[in-house]
Amino acid sequence: MQPQQRMATDTQTLWAIDPTHTTVEFAVKNLFFFTVKGSLEVREGSIVLDPADVRRSSTTVVLQSASINTGNKRRDAHLRAANYLDADRYPEIRFESTKVERGTDRDTLRVTGALTIKDKSKEIVLDVSEIDRSCSPSGEHVEYYSARTDLDRLDFRVDAMRLLIGRMLQITISLQATRLT
Repeated sequence: MQPQQRMATDTQTLWAIDPTHTTVEFAVKNLFFFTVKGSLEVREGSIVLDPADVRRSSTTVVLQSASINTGNKRRDAHLRAANYLDADRYPEIRFESTKVERGTDRDTLRVTGALTIKDKSKEIVLDVSEIDRSCSPSGEHVEYYSARTDLDRLDFRVDAMRLLIGRMLQITISLQATRLT
């Protein structure tokens, strides 16, 4: 399934999220004593950006469930299984924005949207910061963002080992996007 790509209007620009330069990382408490960190790979994504009116901006991102990586092959296989992400049955984790608004200062945004894991959707809010803009040697316009949110894994039916693994995941995203139009 392709992410929905809207056509850009006269003040909007369309950006492709670069999967090779984008990271989605998580951290969760395990056994109450230490934190397990890991990441997921972005399969594809796009941003419609309207600098004149950020409320007309949007984003869609698709992650690969099977790409989960904590640095421990045995744990990763367990996290791909039915008790957790059930990656064979639900290969995608999807985020589609429903609202974009200014954040607390000029370089921040609050992006509200539906996060879908294991066919269970829940509204989340990402606190997004614009990090930098640049132009590549080949003339491509590139923008860099970071985003952060906290998720309750039980909201998405990822509920195995409730007493040993924390409910709340800290999510940190570092994103690079290249302008298409």
